[in-house]
Amino acid sequence: MEMILWHTLQFARWNHHDLLARSLPHTYTRLLPSSLARASTQGYAGARWGKMTDPSTLDAPGEINTLLIWQQPHAMYFAEIEYRHAPSQETLEKWNQVLAATADFMASYAFRNETTGFYDLGPPMYPVSENTNPNATVNPTFELAYWRFGLDVAISWKHRLGEPVPGAWTTVRDNLAPLPVVDATYPVYEGVQGMWTNITTVQDHPAMSGIFGLLPPPASGPALNRTVLENTAARIWELWDLDESFGWDFPMLAMNSLRLGDAPRAVEYLLHPTFQFDDAGYPLGGTRVPTPYFPSSSSLLLAMAMMAGGWDGEEGQRFPEGWDVVVEGFVPGL
Repeated sequence: MEMILWHTLQFARWNHHDLLARSLPHTYTRLLPSSLARASTQGYAGARWGKMTDPSTLDAPGEINTLLIWQQPHAMYFAEIEYRHAPSQETLEKWNQVLAATADFMASYAFRNETTGFYDLGPPMYPVSENTNPNATVNPTFELAYWRFGLDVAISWKHRLGEPVPGAWTTVRDNLAPLPVVDATYPVYEGVQGMWTNITTVQDHPAMSGIFGLLPPPASGPALNRTVLENTAARIWELWDLDESFGWDFPMLAMNSLRLGDAPRAVEYLLHPTFQFDDAGYPLGGTRVPTPYFPSSSSLLLAMAMMAGGWDGEEGQRFPEGWDVVVEGFVPGL
């Protein structure tokens, strides 16, 4: 359930909602009973979606699988995309149970820090990059932003249905820990040591770029700091070990560059020598993941859709200046 976003979200942006509907929301409704059981066993409310699931709907084994959380709000992203395409009572009812169970878990998972008064995420947990100490990882930047996004959608969903919003959703959303800032940049997580000098923290997925690219600006809470966003993008370009990056890292960085108004940099990311496809069009996994690694393909399509169709408030083409491109049928992103 981690990679379902990268495998399917591009269908909506390319205006192929029929292809998106082949697996959604069916995949979530099929896995809902086991996800409810998983959360209950761990002492949480709601439904906790696994990272990797076998055909029987049980968890695949692994420590990272148990402690990863960034896949939880994916359901909210899919539901919001479908509602934009089909803003109907049918759409609202179709996703309501899944979103409610997801939001119940998200509110239950967040832990109130009695010292700060904020609700923290972790520890123990693994962030998107999966390469930090889970017992030291708290309030990762991307997960905090995605948690707010997911709860915003869930709350809006109840408003659209005319149903009451559970108080826990609003309490957690309104009191989430602020995004951490280190040296005027967004780090991997709060309190990380040597963010831009430790080789470990500048490897794997640069998830902080996703808070303004894959995700839209927050609908609630503090606004993102444009200077900090630009500083972070500059540090990633300068210091990140892109030779050890793979798959959807490059399209995610490209989408961040597009929102920041740097289309040439977006193209550079998409043409990075580590981001390769074979002569049959299959995405190469390189040394990190098996070939073919299909999240590379789908995320490339998602980034190209953003370049061709834009996003809310910035609709239309976002190709580099001087490019002469004809496009049609692309749906603007969130």
